[in-house]
Amino acid sequence: MAKLANIPADCEFPQLREMAETATLAQKLNQYLGPAFAAGDLHVANCAIEQLNYRPGAACVILFTASIRDRQQRELGQQRFYGKLFRRAARAEKIFARQQQKSWTPPAWGPAVVYLPDWLTVLWAYPNDPKVPGVAKMADAEKVLADMRAAPEKFGLRQAPVTIRAVQSKYVPGMRCGYFFHLTLADGAAAGIFGKAYRPAEGRKAFTLMQQIWTSAARRQGRLILPEPYSYDTGRHVLWQEMIAGEPLAKIAERMPDFSQVAQEIGERLAAFHSIPLQLPVERTVAAQVEELRQAMKKISKTFPEYAARCAQTGEKLLAAAAQFGSGPVTPVHASFKFSHIFATAKGIAFIDFDGASLGDPGYDVGRFIAHLYKMKADWKIAPEAAEQTIADFCASYNRAAAVPLSPARINWFAASHLIASQVYKSVKRMDTSLVSRLLKIADQLGA
Repeated sequence: MAKLANIPADCEFPQLREMAETATLAQKLNQYLGPAFAAGDLHVANCAIEQLNYRPGAACVILFTASIRDRQQRELGQQRFYGKLFRRAARAEKIFARQQQKSWTPPAWGPAVVYLPDWLTVLWAYPNDPKVPGVAKMADAEKVLADMRAAPEKFGLRQAPVTIRAVQSKYVPGMRCGYFFHLTLADGAAAGIFGKAYRPAEGRKAFTLMQQIWTSAARRQGRLILPEPYSYDTGRHVLWQEMIAGEPLAKIAERMPDFSQVAQEIGERLAAFHSIPLQLPVERTVAAQVEELRQAMKKISKTFPEYAARCAQTGEKLLAAAAQFGSGPVTPVHASFKFSHIFATAKGIAFIDFDGASLGDPGYDVGRFIAHLYKMKADWKIAPEAAEQTIADFCASYNRAAAVPLSPARINWFAASHLIASQVYKSVKRMDTSLVSRLLKIADQLGA
C-alpha cells in the first residue's frame, strides 16, 4: 500500500487530500459506478491505495483497489482503478469525453471509464489502460492460451500448451505491465513465459535491444545472463520472452547470508554488459546526470521545503564537483540498474528490464546500484558495516572485470547524485519523508 505521510501544503492537486482518505474515496465511487451501486445492490466497502505518484509541475496518478460487496455484505471481489488527476475541469471533461468514444474491455463491475467531477479525476477500470493496450490482452489468459496453441514457436515453445495460469508481476499505470504465464504442455512438462506490454512506441525498441544483447559474445560466453526474447506482438505491443526462474534481489537481499559475495558476481556481470558494442543513443552522461540532479533538487525543495536548505547544500557541492570528471568513458548503460531488475537464479545472477538502456557513463549504473545499498543501510535493512563491505567488494569486482575501471571519486559522485535524484526524489513522488534526512546525510558524506 502506498504511504501518504506528507501531502505538501502547496500541492497542485488539492483534491488529492480527500482522495487519500480511503473511506471518502469509497463513498465517492459508489456515486459514480452506475445504477447497481446507486441503488445499493452493489457497493464499494473500502479502498486500498497501491501507488501514488505526484510530480510537481507535471502529473498526478493513482492506482487503487476497491473491494466490492453486495447488499448482504458478501465480499464479491476487487476492482482495480488507474486514475489521473487534472488541474482544470475543461481538460478533465475533454479527456473523459474522448475516452468514452473508444472501445474498452468490460470490467467485472461498473463502467470501463469513470469520471469523478468533484475531484477532476478520470478513472480506468482494470484491465483497461489508455496508454498500454496490451494489458487487456494479457489479462485474458484464455485468449493468450489460444494464441500460444496457434503458434507455439512465437512463444519459444516446442509444443502447444494445454493449460495456463496467469500471475501479474508489476503494473506501472500508463507505462508498462508484466504477466507470468505458467503452462502445462501436451506431454505434461511445465513451461513458463513472461509477457510485457508497452506503450506502442516503446515495445519494438525494447525487443530489438534485447535481441542485440542476446546475440552478444558476453551472453553467449555466459558472462551475462538475461531472459531470451522470443517475439514481439506488433498489434498488441507485447514482448514475449523467457520467464526467469529466480527471485529479485529486492525481495531477498536483506536475508541473504553472504550478500557481499553476490555483489561481486553482480559487479563482474555488469562489467560484461558494459563491454557489449550496442547501437544506442548517448544519454546517461555526467552532463545528463547533472541536469537530472538539478531538476530533482528543485522538485524536492518545492515539495519538502523543510529539506530545501540541506538538499541545496549537498546538491550544489555535487554540481560543482561534476566538472572534474569531463566526458569520461562511454559504454552501454542499463539506466535502471536497481535491485528489482537483478535476479538470483540457479544459473547465476541475471539482469532484466533493459528497456531504458542507452550509451553513457558506466558510473551511472555503478552509482545506481550503490545508492540502493545505501538506502538499505538508511532503512536498517542491512547493517552499516555489511553495507560498506558489500559496496567495496562490488566496486573491486567491477573494476577488475571492466575495460575501463572507475575511480572512487567518480563512483561516489554518481552514488551521491543518485541518492538525491533517485532515492530522495522518489520520496517526493510518494510523499513519504521517512528516510529523506538519512539519505541526504549519506549523500553529503559521499560528496565530501
